[in-house]
Amino acid sequence: MLKLGITARLFLSLLIVSMLTAVGVGVGTRWSFQRGFQGYLNVAESRRMEAMADELATAYRAHGSWDFINGKRDAWERYTGAIGRERATAPHAGGESIYDAVPGKAPRRLGLYDANGDHLAGNLQAGDDLRRQPVIVDARTVGTLAGAPLRGLQQEAEQGFQLQQQRDSLFVVLATLVLAGMAAVLLARSFVAPTRRLIAAAAKVAAGDYGVRVPPGGRDELGMLAHNFNTMAATLESNEALRRHFMADISHELRTPLSVLQAQLEAMQDGIEPLDAHSLAHLSNEVQTLARLVGDMRQITLSEVGAFDYRREPLDLAALLERETQRWREPLAQAGLQVHVATPASLYIEGDTVRLRQLLRNLFNNVLRHAEGARRLDIALAAQDGDAVLAFADNGAGVPGAALPMLFERFWRGDSARGRATGGSGLGLAICRSIAEAHGGTIVASGAEGGGLVVQLRLPALQTTKGDV
Repeated sequence: MLKLGITARLFLSLLIVSMLTAVGVGVGTRWSFQRGFQGYLNVAESRRMEAMADELATAYRAHGSWDFINGKRDAWERYTGAIGRERATAPHAGGESIYDAVPGKAPRRLGLYDANGDHLAGNLQAGDDLRRQPVIVDARTVGTLAGAPLRGLQQEAEQGFQLQQQRDSLFVVLATLVLAGMAAVLLARSFVAPTRRLIAAAAKVAAGDYGVRVPPGGRDELGMLAHNFNTMAATLESNEALRRHFMADISHELRTPLSVLQAQLEAMQDGIEPLDAHSLAHLSNEVQTLARLVGDMRQITLSEVGAFDYRREPLDLAALLERETQRWREPLAQAGLQVHVATPASLYIEGDTVRLRQLLRNLFNNVLRHAEGARRLDIALAAQDGDAVLAFADNGAGVPGAALPMLFERFWRGDSARGRATGGSGLGLAICRSIAEAHGGTIVASGAEGGGLVVQLRLPALQTTKGDV
């Protein structure tokens, strides 16, 4: 079975539509012409009958009766020859009519009747659709011309004119089809060209080339398709870059503790390092660092793919924050940080207690490990514009403005504020962002007015109280 491409199918579709349109227009034009032309001829004959009635009235007035034409074929043809299609317009010398009679051309669809309805001359006419033209002399009807309507083109000139019109219509239809075929070819190519570009680009994307783009085109459906394709390719390219960076970051993050473990174990094997409690404690610390890093990577991966099991229920965020703050007061105090908390009596949201507790612990841990030089931590919770807004603000060294958007990226560390010496994996704030977004909220970082860092969490509230952060 022959398989046609989209270009051929589109061409045939346009050509078939054009052919049907041209044939329909041709048939309709022919029918309209025949109907209109016959109507025109009928109107013309009616007008000629009026002129003929005037001529017969003049002749009747001159003769005083219908004797001059009653049963006389020659007289009838002389007076009625004007209604033939081959009538002459020059005056007849010495004749009683202004029309030149054409012998043998008297109308066959015309008859003359006297005032009593008796037939005088011409052909007998019958039917309900006859045209009747009275012959009036001195305001008195002395006779009637009766003519049958035209039901077809009978004269040679009329038939020739009709054939000429048919030939012209056929020529117009053929010319229209040729032009329609040419237009269909051009349109099919112009429509399919963007599709072919998309096919070629999609093949490159399937082969792994995510940098390919197609021209955006216009604002029609194909243009929108090209725009969406470019967006998809850009997303794939970005995801591929993130995947490569993620793999590189994982390799880098795992290399350090593994290298330390390998070096320590080799030193013990060679007898350089003694196999004592101190060495084992050092190895244990590195293993814990490695385990914490693997656990954080697992959490961020599960969170980003939506594999976390969130059990949402109404919970008092103020009470949860108070409990976590009490748990972290002593570690923060040992680090030289004074904690100041401002919260309402209660502020309810719909969320997962376990995940939100993990988020708060990551925020406290981030301050404890990375707020270099900080001596004060202000925690404020309030209702604002239908949301619960929580802010952690320290007065430490802070983070450069250009680096603020990178705080929630995986494995990101600043030059001084977030060093490896503190033991962080660089995934804590990334996990916070995933949990916040899973709750329909946001988390952002900004610089404090007097120096330091402000991390603001915003979650939809169930029950709000007036207050600002």
